[in-house]
Amino acid sequence: MSDTVFILGAGFSRAAGIPLLGGFVDQMWEMAMRGKAKEPLDETDKRLFASAMQIREEIDSYHGRAAFNDRNIEDLLSILSFNVIGGDKRDKAKLATMSRAIARTIELLCSVKHPGINFDRNSVVSDGPDLYRTFWNSLFKAVSAGHKIPTIITFNYDLVLERSLLQNLIGTSYGSSKRLPFQRFRIDYHYSLLETRTYDIRYTTFESWGSHSRKVEEGAVIGLENAALQIPTTSIEILKLHGSLNFPKKLTKLTLNSIDTTLSHAVEDPFILPPVFNKSSGDVAESMWSIAIERIRSAKNIVIVGYSLPATDIYMQYFLKAGVGPNRNLSKIVVFDPVLFSASPACEEMKLRYGSCFAPQLQDRIDFQPKTKNEHTPAGTAEAMIKILANNPETLLF
Repeated sequence: MSDTVFILGAGFSRAAGIPLLGGFVDQMWEMAMRGKAKEPLDETDKRLFASAMQIREEIDSYHGRAAFNDRNIEDLLSILSFNVIGGDKRDKAKLATMSRAIARTIELLCSVKHPGINFDRNSVVSDGPDLYRTFWNSLFKAVSAGHKIPTIITFNYDLVLERSLLQNLIGTSYGSSKRLPFQRFRIDYHYSLLETRTYDIRYTTFESWGSHSRKVEEGAVIGLENAALQIPTTSIEILKLHGSLNFPKKLTKLTLNSIDTTLSHAVEDPFILPPVFNKSSGDVAESMWSIAIERIRSAKNIVIVGYSLPATDIYMQYFLKAGVGPNRNLSKIVVFDPVLFSASPACEEMKLRYGSCFAPQLQDRIDFQPKTKNEHTPAGTAEAMIKILANNPETLLF
């Protein structure tokens, strides 16, 4: 079990091109109006975004009597969710349409790509910012030095973590002095409708060409678990509490005769959990939330990146309180957010929100301004966190 928990909000995925919650609807509207994202939309996407914008316009009429932010995707999902409770089948269809539109927006804008685990593919895929690959590289380096892999709790639907992990593990060259700290691994989502697969790391030797070079490199290749090999399995826990683009709504058996896209592929109709639904209500997400609470209750360090703990997210405030409350071994909480480095009311309000979740004796253990030694790295960002993880992992990992 890990001693450290990372909590990742929308700010962590921003560098991958995925908009923050407050700008999500504007981005969706722009794609609907222009008929393109990075490339022109196909007819299916055009119809989907047109339907989503029509639903938004219907909800916009509520402004005459109700106060909400129709540019924040979580506000729209919340209203649609309650409409389902008090409405008819059409409201359920509208919620499903908006969820699919969210998924397509993320996919169309996300710059981090990977085709999946293809046993014949040895080339390196490096689409997207290098900082996400650096994140995993830094974690693996820290594990090799004796640290444990942290449990990752994320509120993001995207597949940035999974794809950047595969970018690091497939085709990348590793010399004899630079090996991964594990030979077998699995991603533990604790999502009951997604079959968990275990993979083996294999190293394939390549000889570089050239009249004066005989250098031998070893490239990592992932394959399905070989049951004949008696080796330990490393668990990488990624708890996606609000759902994920690769979470199916129904249990499906995976085939072994094609590219394994379990970790990298967005399903057509993914499981996205509306923010107002009770996350502990006995549905398919219950196990994820239960494990997340357990991990926070046993964590010695908690690192929060890109999550402002908005005042409207009462559920998450009590989630943190319930998690930290019984934890007698919590050493520190580190919060990364650019707002915390500004002399502004928003900075003080965020500190108060976080402070209100924890008892007075924990206040001096909250680091709101973690420092990097690199002055060119924007303070409080995901990039700043990854720089610290790369250069001084002991300040974040217990």
